[in-house]
Amino acid sequence: TILVGEEVSAVQLAEVPRSKLAGVVSATGSSSSHVAILSRALGVPAVMGVGALPAMRLDGRELILDGYSGRLYISPEPSVQSEYQRLAEEDRALIAELENLRGLPVKTTDGVHIPLYLNTGLLSDMSSFGIEEADGVGLYRTEFPFMIRDRFPGEEAQVSNYRKILQTFTPRPVVMRTLDIGGDKPLPYFPVEESNPFLGWRGVRISLDHPEIFLTQVRAMLRASAGLDNLHITLPMVTSVAEVDQLLALITRAHRELLEEGCAITKPKTGVMIEVPAAVYNSAAIAKRVDFISVGTNDLTQYLLAVDRNNPRVAELYSDLHPAVLLALMQLIEGARQYNCPVGVCGELAGNPLATPLLIGMGVDSLSMSAGSLLRIKRVISTISQSHAIRLLQSTLQMNEADEITGFMSAALENLGLANLLKPGQLAPKT
Repeated sequence: TILVGEEVSAVQLAEVPRSKLAGVVSATGSSSSHVAILSRALGVPAVMGVGALPAMRLDGRELILDGYSGRLYISPEPSVQSEYQRLAEEDRALIAELENLRGLPVKTTDGVHIPLYLNTGLLSDMSSFGIEEADGVGLYRTEFPFMIRDRFPGEEAQVSNYRKILQTFTPRPVVMRTLDIGGDKPLPYFPVEESNPFLGWRGVRISLDHPEIFLTQVRAMLRASAGLDNLHITLPMVTSVAEVDQLLALITRAHRELLEEGCAITKPKTGVMIEVPAAVYNSAAIAKRVDFISVGTNDLTQYLLAVDRNNPRVAELYSDLHPAVLLALMQLIEGARQYNCPVGVCGELAGNPLATPLLIGMGVDSLSMSAGSLLRIKRVISTISQSHAIRLLQSTLQMNEADEITGFMSAALENLGLANLLKPGQLAPKT
């Protein structure tokens, strides 16, 4: 089944059984939109922002979806079919080659260990491979179970859900993000009408305005972690130190209440998602208060570049390899290091082989990505030294355009013998 719609939502995506979903085509959105990212996490090609779609005329037609380039072919010519069959065979050969890395430690050639974690939202959508191969869960999107319901789940329902994922990965850590709705992730039973939702009421802003929702969720997380002690909590869309202080106080309150109720629960490590430029400039003050920092590069890129990642008109302006994004990451890491606060990256940048050497060079402590990227990124890490990665980073910091950085890093990966990890169109041009 290929899911086709005017504006395909995350809820619609979740409603189609994974075994039956072959692709996604949406008239609106872009390759950086939330639905496109979720599709890639499921290993499903998505073509977004194709404009007006004669959906009825597509019914029963043969389609080719190129999720790399964003192209849609309707009733393709034999020559096009042949080319894509060749590309599919190349991809299958790469997957078979990468299988040799399964179970091996993730280290650079000079011995630097970089844990690779999994991004996920529904336990039912996780492959056994991802569960076995990942060092834990770097981002569990708790909003997904909320999005497929017709009302807010109660505390008991949340405990049951969280317990399953914590048990699946114990003793490995599971980082659960508190409810992150708003923007392009609405709840049908909690409508938020705004003219500019990405700059509006979302993430922890909703949590602080509705502490009863936040406290119920945190209580459920804490109860679910009893006896497992592998729960970490992260707070999304933090902008200020005051927000961090208020939310940490609420978590302390929930923990204290449970102790008073007779629950023997260890207080988990708590971190924040840095996705807003203001938080980058506040990174040292925030790092002083938390146990870890996770960088959500998808939203951070959107806000730094003032590019709506759901708008196909400006999609070409969105690049998480933009010099401003790299400089922001470096400033953030520098602030966190003042308080020995570990920094992990869990946006799409973490699963992009072109970015891996740069993140190693910056000294990022961990990377979190979809299951399909784990072995690709492990291959890059195991092929390069941190000292080489630092030199590549220093070179890119002299560059002024994302395209220049992309071309430079493509050539660097080719020189390392990693050309087959690059998507079509990312190969460095021949000179």
